[in-house]
Amino acid sequence: MKRFWLAGVVAAILFGLPVQAGLLPSREGMTEVAPGLWIDRAAKPAAIARIRRDIAAAEKVVGKALGGVARPEWLVCTTRACDRRNNYTTRGMTYGYSLITVNSKGAKSAGVFSHELTHATLHSAIPPLGLLTGALPIWFDEGAAVLISGEPAQAADAAACAGRQVPLPRNHREFSRRSGVKGEGALALYVASTCAVRGWLAQGNTLRDMLPQMQQKGRLP
Repeated sequence: MKRFWLAGVVAAILFGLPVQAGLLPSREGMTEVAPGLWIDRAAKPAAIARIRRDIAAAEKVVGKALGGVARPEWLVCTTRACDRRNNYTTRGMTYGYSLITVNSKGAKSAGVFSHELTHATLHSAIPPLGLLTGALPIWFDEGAAVLISGEPAQAADAAACAGRQVPLPRNHREFSRRSGVKGEGALALYVASTCAVRGWLAQGNTLRDMLPQMQQKGRLP
């Protein structure tokens, strides 16, 4: 539980969340259907089986791409009531390497599970507090997750790189601000980030280099 607390502190700082409001997402109304997998009690057996398959598939996809995979705890909603109860406003959210939340919309997309698991796996190689010191820039974190998961599909399409790109986001706060109504929108940021990671790969790097480089150099790219 201590590592979950630390992940929550980091997430609170990164996203500007009030620490006193609760460091970790809640799992109210959920039940543990398998070790480390919590799903809301309203989920039907077919939905539970699909989520378990999607997580297993995500582990294979990420493990094959990066050469290793994190084993975080999953908190998954399948109903809007569960989303509201636990304040899951985004399709997926990764807290460090230990915890991932998925709301009812995200739970319908296998790519969301791979996207978030990519984040958790990259975060597992980051030095302590590396998310705060910029060891893994937000654009690299998001670009790698898009390339490996194919989610969102518009950003994963190589053809998107032919168009004009917006400036890369410098940190999580900026990504959040620019994703809003008055910003460029999240998709434009995902595209720019993914294209930047494609540029890194074009320099002779590979997806399998990400974890070793992070572990050896303490940062990416």
